Amino acid sequence: MTQYNIIRIDAGSAAYWAQLKDAYRLIREAEEAGALTLKAPMYLHGGYDEDGDVIVIENLEPFDAFDEAIRRLEANDTAVRILAAQRRTYLCDARLNA
Repeated sequence: MTQYNIIRIDAGSAAYWAQLKDAYRLIREAEEAGALTLKAPMYLHGGYDEDGDVIVIENLEPFDAFDEAIRRLEANDTAVRILAAQRRTYLCDARLNA
């Protein structure tokens, strides 16, 4: 026997609109974090060592922030349903697994 997961929506309830607001906020945060990864430099100048050579530091912070934003987005069912309805499977070159 086939079971269907039917989602009932009460568009007049405050909880529904709060869920939508949170979902769109998560999508916007992920898009903004992804845009920062496209603009961020891969390496930062970390100063000089005792020989006068430049110390290079990898700039991982924007990429870690983007990964965290994607994880939060994928954990939210409403945000995933919104992206599925829009047929968006990628956000800033990152494939969504949800």
